[in-house]
Amino acid sequence: MKKINILGVGNALVDKQFLIEDSFLDDISIQKGTMGLCESNYQEQLFKKLSKHFKNSQNACGGSATNTIFAASSLGSSCGFLGKVARDSNGKFYKKDLEEIGIQNNIISDGEENTGTCLIMISPDAERTMSTCLGISADLNLSDIDENLINNSEIIYLEGYLVSSDSCFETSKKIIKIGRERNIKISISLSDPNIVNSFKNRLESWMAMPIDYLFCNFEEAKAFCESEDIETIKNALLAVAKNIFVTDGSNGAFVITKKFTKKINGFPAEAIDTNGAGDMFAGGVLNLISKERKLEEAAKFGCFLASKGVEIIGPRLKPKDYLELYEKFIKIN
Repeated sequence: MKKINILGVGNALVDKQFLIEDSFLDDISIQKGTMGLCESNYQEQLFKKLSKHFKNSQNACGGSATNTIFAASSLGSSCGFLGKVARDSNGKFYKKDLEEIGIQNNIISDGEENTGTCLIMISPDAERTMSTCLGISADLNLSDIDENLINNSEIIYLEGYLVSSDSCFETSKKIIKIGRERNIKISISLSDPNIVNSFKNRLESWMAMPIDYLFCNFEEAKAFCESEDIETIKNALLAVAKNIFVTDGSNGAFVITKKFTKKINGFPAEAIDTNGAGDMFAGGVLNLISKERKLEEAAKFGCFLASKGVEIIGPRLKPKDYLELYEKFIKIN
């Protein structure tokens, strides 16, 4: 039996969150609901503007893959993480955060860049818009990685954001190759419509051989398949993945395989922040998949977990809350 159920691979970022008005996005010409990459100087200026007009919540460790495995680990999965932070205060904060919940990692690295940061702007309708400076997280190389973490894993989960960096993209391709050679299941998230539109060829190269699990929302699916027709989307995604989870906000999600397509209803929620909802969904799903539960049950729990996640500020619940919610989910289903 492998020691690690789920190994996340992604950009290690410290989140700085702000509750904003939509007019602010118009003023800075950022498209609502997307993630944009920026240089540190631009982000510093944006941070000053945000701090002048809006209250900054407490810093939090983020990054899509990290949020996913944080959820899975809190639910009882044994998890690891491959990413990169600097030896600065943010980097030490990040590494400590993973270690406190038992996530195996070797992410601290020397380098000139700082730890990556993400400014998360949360609109009144709970939609999140992100401005990300990848920092040293964009310089992930195979030499940074302890291959034992790969060898000892059952599932490797890669966030789509990795394709935006040449170094991370090439390293991720090698990680996928190593995983396939060792019969490790490969799982990928498309992450963001802008990422799909800008780096579709790179994402396709990750899935030149069909992967085991694909996570995306409808906007990402439409961008990847270049279609809004449901049957076209379904067939295109089945060409690159065996099992597919397509989330649709409060409407729930779809589970798609060659044998069946099933609609999973969403759960009612008083949403105030959708940041991390997709990551929380994936974490809940992967946790149950690693326990060999049915895909439909895993997706239903993922929807339930995400419905609770959007009711708080930030991409994560408290560690103890995850298991409590799973117990509640079992009782009502």
